[in-house]
Amino acid sequence: MEFHVLASGSKGNATFVYEDGCGILIDCGITRKQLLFKLQNLGFSEADITYVFLTHDHYDHNKNIHIFGKDKLYTAKKNIDNLDEYHTLIPYDHRQFGVFDVLTLKTSHDASDPIGFVISTQETLLYMTDTGYVSQKNRKYMRNLNYYIIESNHDIEMLMATKRPLFLKNRILNDVGHLNNEYSARLMSEIIGEKTKEIVLAHLSQEANTKEKALETYYRIFEEQNIKFDHIKVASQVDVVSGGRYED
Repeated sequence: MEFHVLASGSKGNATFVYEDGCGILIDCGITRKQLLFKLQNLGFSEADITYVFLTHDHYDHNKNIHIFGKDKLYTAKKNIDNLDEYHTLIPYDHRQFGVFDVLTLKTSHDASDPIGFVISTQETLLYMTDTGYVSQKNRKYMRNLNYYIIESNHDIEMLMATKRPLFLKNRILNDVGHLNNEYSARLMSEIIGEKTKEIVLAHLSQEANTKEKALETYYRIFEEQNIKFDHIKVASQVDVVSGGRYED
């Protein structure tokens, strides 16, 4: 399995997962031109997108989802109008998409029907952003996977120091908001295992976080927990960040 975080952040999100001629695009919050340019630089084309998954109905995730026909598009029921039963993803159900087994997870975000995924072939990948907390039910499906693309949205002190209105700060901090660096790091320290190869920190706030701050928090908490793991990357709003067998 290989994966490519094409864009991650409040200005647009898209991730491409690929194995054995089968490709899943998760979200399309970037332009078609950006999407195709980034795929082409990786050696792919639009024809390599076999399935399109939508995590939720916020603009930075669904902005250009309409460029794909509904025959390719799969999401939870309330995220798209008139979604038929075949294209509806049901939380905690497994479904086969080509070479991929996909388990849909229910996330906690102030959107209509937010979801994340555990995507499996011979290897396993978690994709989870835009959630205010991670339930115990979800955690049992997330343990000891090979790869994690996980939200690490903000540093609390940096967020509180911004000029954003208090209601917006509270929205981000609450249980239907976004994971902060410390929560994300403590979560990962609990659930990674001997099979874990890589963690990618995603959906970083441009105003209330930095790559350096997110990594520093992770390494501090991992050290506290006596965890030696340094295969941590940070996704970007602009640059593609790749992982999995792409690097072999």
